[in-house]
Amino acid sequence: MSLESALKFFITARDDPAMVTRYDQRSLSQLLFHARNDGFDFTAWDLAEVAGRIEASIILTKDRDPYDGTARLWRQMWGRYHLGYLIEQVRRHTDAELDALLAPPAAGGAA
Repeated sequence: MSLESALKFFITARDDPAMVTRYDQRSLSQLLFHARNDGFDFTAWDLAEVAGRIEASIILTKDRDPYDGTARLWRQMWGRYHLGYLIEQVRRHTDAELDALLAPPAAGGAA
């Protein structure tokens, strides 16, 4: 089970509107079950971790909002199924940006 598989799920859904339609209204346990049948191997934790990284990237990098309750992104999710809302955010990233979300932090940090 892996973060990579969860990200692959989001990217596949981004590129396949029919997949989003099939998955969008499923509960988390249904999504995990059907995703495994479709060849993905991730846990609820993996999915939440990748979703959180995507959301943080949108808030901090794309929208340049503070990471708090005033961020525009939070209002965009109201009244929507979470998967459809997340897929819209995945679309705002290039594949390279998405891959970078899973990269380990650089050693040493800023001086």
